Amino acid sequence: MEEYLTVRELSDKIKFSKQSIYNFIHKGTFILGKHYLKPTPKKILFKWSKIRKWMGDDLDPDEDRVSTLGESTESYDHSNNPSPSEPLSLIDI
Repeated sequence: MEEYLTVRELSDKIKFSKQSIYNFIHKGTFILGKHYLKPTPKKILFKWSKIRKWMGDDLDPDEDRVSTLGESTESYDHSNNPSPSEPLSLIDI
């Protein structure tokens, strides 16, 4: 059964301010009918399963977890990282 959350409940769960959530609605990040419902003109209910999917938290337990860069943490290629002898920036200060 689908779990529905109010703006305040969603804000508490995902640690975004209520205003940020309203901004996501205004910008079209959260889509009416997909991420949330409006049973009355002043009531917004979010579909928790869709919000979890939007956050990237709907992976199967057997799949590798994905890092914030979108790469599997087990297959990260370190070859592009500069070695300690290479400068970290091209700007000479």
